[in-house]
Amino acid sequence: MGTYDFFIYPIYLYPIMFSSSKTNKKKSKKSLFKRIMAWLHLWLGLASGIIVVIVSLTGCIYVFESEIKDFIEDWRFVKPQEQAFLLPSQLVTIADKEMKDKKATSVTFGAKDEAAIVGYFVEKKEGGEKAEAKRGQQKASIGSKEITKNEKLKSDVKSQANEKGKGKKGRGGRRSGTFISVYMNPYTGEILNVKSFSRGESPDFFRWILNGHRALWLPYDIGRPIVGIAVLIFVVLIISGIVLWWPTKWIKSIIDKSFKIKWDASFKRVNYDLHNVLGFYSCIFLFFIAVTGLVWSFGWWSKSLYWVTSGGKPLVENRESPKSDTTNVKEFKITTADQVLLNIKKENPQASGIMISIPGKPSDPIGAFVYKQKNTFYNMDRYSFDQQTLKEISIKTPFSGKYMEANIPDKIRRMNYDIHVGSVLGLTGKFIAFFASLISASLPITGFIIWWGKKFGKKKSTAKPKPVQKIIPTVKKIEEKELVM
Repeated sequence: MGTYDFFIYPIYLYPIMFSSSKTNKKKSKKSLFKRIMAWLHLWLGLASGIIVVIVSLTGCIYVFESEIKDFIEDWRFVKPQEQAFLLPSQLVTIADKEMKDKKATSVTFGAKDEAAIVGYFVEKKEGGEKAEAKRGQQKASIGSKEITKNEKLKSDVKSQANEKGKGKKGRGGRRSGTFISVYMNPYTGEILNVKSFSRGESPDFFRWILNGHRALWLPYDIGRPIVGIAVLIFVVLIISGIVLWWPTKWIKSIIDKSFKIKWDASFKRVNYDLHNVLGFYSCIFLFFIAVTGLVWSFGWWSKSLYWVTSGGKPLVENRESPKSDTTNVKEFKITTADQVLLNIKKENPQASGIMISIPGKPSDPIGAFVYKQKNTFYNMDRYSFDQQTLKEISIKTPFSGKYMEANIPDKIRRMNYDIHVGSVLGLTGKFIAFFASLISASLPITGFIIWWGKKFGKKKSTAKPKPVQKIIPTVKKIEEKELVM
């Protein structure tokens, strides 16, 4: 175009002539912070994606373990009667005959239509030289009803072990043993079923699911840290995802893209919306699920979370379990457990369940666990009694004593499991946890599809647009004709 050509073209042609150069200059520029977040979101997501899918899907299934087992395992229920339950001593006597040389560690009573459970824990001996297993209050609780339902107490014991830094020594006993639950009719003492499992190998479906959720079906010492790191990364992904999701302008067109899925759009757009929109709606629930899950993965996280919720107070670490007075030891009589149960029942007539642990040695106390609501465990009351005098023994941990008497950070710590599975809000909370976990499993998949499409998808057509010169001569001829006329 000549020097003076600029002045002879109509003004409506200027956008056509200069549109190409202006488009190249007007490239959207993200802030450095958003670019860093996008980089972290991409590569951390690709690195942890498959683990997040496995942990999310197994967690999704495990949420309704109790409800599913209640439906398919009929031996867990009996026909309710007007008469009183048999006492712990009576049930243990019957169960011990069935189990022969084994000794009961706990007895659990539920509602009037639920079977009673006599629990056993059998230590796995190594080379025939392993010492007698410690079967105190903690292991007694592990061999009882809560293990067959959702292992709540085991999770608490594990949490305490992490907080105390016990390492392999503190975990080995439970991992190398077998848990046995004898389901019995609490009115007649009839044995309805005997179920056993060990941590490593078990035919139980939900045990298999839990092993995958906690350790990817690897040895726990290997799998648990891997899962923990992946979940920690997932917390970063949630935060970076919110940063990337945040609308640049709060106008209707952008808000619709952020909050709505355009189902009638192309697959690429629908997939993007599924990742972007569903990720936003589930992020707050996934954040709490991830944060509470990390309590069982890392001791430092458990301590830090308690420090935050307590306003800067450290977690009380008590390495000692409650102990009975051994200065005047007498042979333990199982009928003592009967008296503990009767006393607890008087104080808690509305309890949905009560578990009594049976001491394995003179220094072990008799433990009592009072369930306030079915399938909810944070508001459980826990007691320890001297096996000789039945005097209550108090010990300072977040999980001891009555829930209503605990301070706020201890109450929050007790809620950890119920928050993790959603049961803190009852059945509604479980459904929320279920769908949030399902979305969590989909996010790495939809995110991978987005990345793959950008990286290896069909490239846009590289055909050059028609040059402006082809349009201008035509217009120039028109201008010349107008001048001649």
